[in-house]
Amino acid sequence: MRRITLIALSALGLAAQAWAAPAPRLYEVDVLVFANHLHKLDGGERWNQEKINHIAGFKKALSPSHGLPARSQLALAQSILSSHPSYTILAARSWVQNAVTLSKTKPVRITSRRDGGRLKGVIRVFQWRLMHVALDLRYTPPGDSSSSLLPGSSSRSSASSSSLSSSSASSNPVPGYQMIESRPIALRRTNYFDHPKFGVLVRIVPYKGPLTAPR
Repeated sequence: MRRITLIALSALGLAAQAWAAPAPRLYEVDVLVFANHLHKLDGGERWNQEKINHIAGFKKALSPSHGLPARSQLALAQSILSSHPSYTILAARSWVQNAVTLSKTKPVRITSRRDGGRLKGVIRVFQWRLMHVALDLRYTPPGDSSSSLLPGSSSRSSASSSSLSSSSASSNPVPGYQMIESRPIALRRTNYFDHPKFGVLVRIVPYKGPLTAPR
């Protein structure tokens, strides 16, 4: 009788393993942020913006490794943009994470200082039917005291939630430009988030290598 009981328990254990939740899928997230110096993109308009929005989750955000994997297609884009006088690379980051819901995902901190300019913000990657990217990035150019663009006057890709803003020159002699956007993205493709002053390239691919998650 005891032997039968052990066999039954063993069978139940195998059944439980068979019905166990599958291991979470891992994705590599590659991000490239760059400033552009093409004045024609702002249409010659002068903007007055009341304030820069607070970056939610910045203090508790995770920090990814600097640089992009050599195999990343964004590494090629970085090489091309860095050799062009109209662009400045602000940040190149890569990390590996699970596909989770927005409430469970952790923000990833993106910061840098380049040529006197400053980049600060967070990026969240989450799954809601499709994979989504939500970013809140603020770029302060080096020593630029000119007025900036108001939301809505630039050409942008469609977004479920987006806004572009800049600080008022009267309250801050160096304007900051903020991009707040959230939208579904395509896997294995380069997705572009644009702004008259800086741009963000995001590429997400399934990952099967060693785990190197942000800390």
